[in-house]
Amino acid sequence: MRRILVINPNTSARITTILSAEARRIAGDAADVEGVTAPFGAASIESRAELAIAAHAVLEAIAAAPLCDAAIVAAFGDPGLDAAAEIAPMPVIGLARAGLQASAADGRRFAVVTLGRHLRPELERAAVAAGVADRLTSIRFLDGGVLDLAHDRERFLDAMVAAAAACVAEEGAEAVLFGGAPFAGVGRDLAGRVAVPVLDGLTCAVEAALALPRAAPPVSPPPSAVMKPGIGLSPSLAGLIHALLARRSRG
Repeated sequence: MRRILVINPNTSARITTILSAEARRIAGDAADVEGVTAPFGAASIESRAELAIAAHAVLEAIAAAPLCDAAIVAAFGDPGLDAAAEIAPMPVIGLARAGLQASAADGRRFAVVTLGRHLRPELERAAVAAGVADRLTSIRFLDGGVLDLAHDRERFLDAMVAAAAACVAEEGAEAVLFGGAPFAGVGRDLAGRVAVPVLDGLTCAVEAALALPRAAPPVSPPPSAVMKPGIGLSPSLAGLIHALLARRSRG
């Protein structure tokens, strides 16, 4: 059976529980899901500084994990996504990139509803990186924090519906993406309350992971290669970087 690693880039055990449970529900019998929490960092990611710290934590989590068929960076800012994809011995999928691309499928115009308004520039860049910026109608932000939503999503439901309805009525959005780990599985909560398809990043990421081929075993660097010195990196992460550089040196 294939294995999917779900990395929570923040240190909230509550959010890891939400992500893992929903990923297992989506995957069903098609995959085993392992959820891991960032080894250090903030309990929620709501600033550029926390996003940068989370990127390092994601790399350490990738390095410490067993080989899986895919890893999911399960925060809407996709912290460390491209760096993780560069060194990981498995495909790496970002919550934002997967959600954005799925929302824009078949040329749909879509809107994003999320938290953390100070990260708007990062989300706009994520849309560009995903190749869907021309289909994005707007990004709307709910009041409240990530941990508030994680602990009491019921309290946010009316605001979610209102934001989604405004995206449809005012901008002509043909789908609404709820961005952020605590929104995992939100489509079930909003069933029948929003006039267009409702997506969330985790569902899109797990579905993308299930569509991938099985992972091939990693290739070890030649024994004669000398590891670059460094300070503050775990041996596992230093080893992945070493393996990357060794592959490059072989052409």
